[in-house]
Amino acid sequence: MLFLDLALCGVHADDKPITWWTTHALEKTQPLDPIPREPANSVELWAARNEFEPFQIVLRADGQDLPEVDIEVTDLAGPKGTIPAKNNVTIYFVAYITLKVPSSIEGAAGDWPDPLIPRIDRYTGEKRNAFPIRLAAGRNQTVWIEVYVPLATPPGEYTGSALITVGGAAYAAIPITLHVWNFALPSTSSLKTSFGFNGVAAVKQHFGKYTNDHDILRLVQMYQKSALLHRISIHGGSMIPPRIDRGGTAFDWSAYDIEVGPFLDGTILTDKDPLPGAKATTADLRLPPELTDDQNRPYYRQWIQHFREKGWLDRLFYYLRDEPRIETYRKVAEKGRAAHRADPEVRNLVTAALNRSLEGAVDIWVPLINCFQMKPGFPPYCEQLAPREAYGRELASGKGLWWYQSCASHGCNIIGDEYFRGWPSYMIDAPPVANRILQWLAWKYGIEGELYFSMNEAFGRAGDPWDSVSLFGGNGDGTLFYPGRPARIGGASDIPIESIRLKLIREGLEDYEYLDLCSQLGLGELAESSSKSIASHIYQWDHRPETLYALRRKMGDALSEKDASGVVPRAVETTSKTTPKTDAVVRVLP
Repeated sequence: MLFLDLALCGVHADDKPITWWTTHALEKTQPLDPIPREPANSVELWAARNEFEPFQIVLRADGQDLPEVDIEVTDLAGPKGTIPAKNNVTIYFVAYITLKVPSSIEGAAGDWPDPLIPRIDRYTGEKRNAFPIRLAAGRNQTVWIEVYVPLATPPGEYTGSALITVGGAAYAAIPITLHVWNFALPSTSSLKTSFGFNGVAAVKQHFGKYTNDHDILRLVQMYQKSALLHRISIHGGSMIPPRIDRGGTAFDWSAYDIEVGPFLDGTILTDKDPLPGAKATTADLRLPPELTDDQNRPYYRQWIQHFREKGWLDRLFYYLRDEPRIETYRKVAEKGRAAHRADPEVRNLVTAALNRSLEGAVDIWVPLINCFQMKPGFPPYCEQLAPREAYGRELASGKGLWWYQSCASHGCNIIGDEYFRGWPSYMIDAPPVANRILQWLAWKYGIEGELYFSMNEAFGRAGDPWDSVSLFGGNGDGTLFYPGRPARIGGASDIPIESIRLKLIREGLEDYEYLDLCSQLGLGELAESSSKSIASHIYQWDHRPETLYALRRKMGDALSEKDASGVVPRAVETTSKTTPKTDAVVRVLP
């Protein structure tokens, strides 16, 4: 992965209108944060091929407001060619969300960076209105810059610049050095994911009401493409099941296949896109609402048949029940067994810890991370607690083990309780590493997949997500996107606006690929020692960015010597078979 060599300060003399510095991705700079003691004025990055890497530039107007401030990035020139900035470098204006209350004991109220408005968006190629920037005097404004290293890029050192202009005149050139390692990451995630997305809510947020099926298909596919570019697969989507005849025996899959097919067969991202050929790692089985188990029987069979014919069956699951209470387990088990009677290849998923009363009905266990380990010194948080070793028999029989984080990481409206310190979290005001650590932990504990209930939960609530994404006591819980409406962001077309947290989740998924490649290429001890160095428990891990980046750099150097290109990602392979400081530099190693 790419990282920064942080050179000495980019702070200018008093007669200069702008103070600026650079920093890495694991920094959430708020508008009134002080200038760092040793601010940086250059960027040094490391990356594999087929990988994204972000860095940040922080700008501050000195004395008075300053309009017409802009940033561009040059092509990156290397020993055997260049990495063109066009299509490979995306520049984002970092917007701030005002949080009225903290999410947890680790959070804080105030203005926090999260939405990322692109200079030119990746989906339509339209220029948006965030640039040029009007800088407010005495307030920080961050610019997030994301570099993608194309799959065919030769290894070596590439150099270029980020150019700051004021009123159209050149102001500063920030040196960028990119080291490309001699291996590539797979396009398809090796860690399965299934993050919820509500297409109907998206249409209503973008257009004020449900308009038509064409709009929902277009929006869902755009958001789903964004998710896939962040190594994430979704469930939900349009939520529309295949059309059926009245007898329930003949299905029309045409609309469904148009919506979902390109993501499952790997054609949505072409050789002209990042992550070419990436495939969704999961797909959810959609049933019509309010039918009995007997009425659902032909639906199960048709889904299995269609997915088998398409070669997608290994990725299909049925979301049997979400967080069932123990007293409902009997009914949940009955429903799961009914699905198996309809077709034994139906794979039932339940967000619950292992419980013997559900055995035989559940094919994919998805416990809450809090129910995986008990935190010493506190009463049990979960009704059911099952450690990793308890799943041995289920895994030996072919069952799956995923997990998920929820408001239980920050407290679900409980602020100040020490129990909720240290858990991985996707909240806006969580420590940056908290947004990125869960995938390291997934590798450490042998977890096959990650589920998240929603990426746009606030879209379905009253109000505008740009004003508030506070849900379940957490700032940003269930919402990793913002609605990119032209009235707010400029341009002519509606697009997804991604969050810093979504970018950090992708960083974590890329970290997972490093660990997984190490384990496949005779570097298992390095992967094991790296995961142990960064985390001792799910709730106890190193919050320091420099620790994470140092481990990442060590693995990247080792993999570069091995040349890990061409290794098949474990998720695809499995499913195809079965279902120091100097005068010039302060370095934080990746």
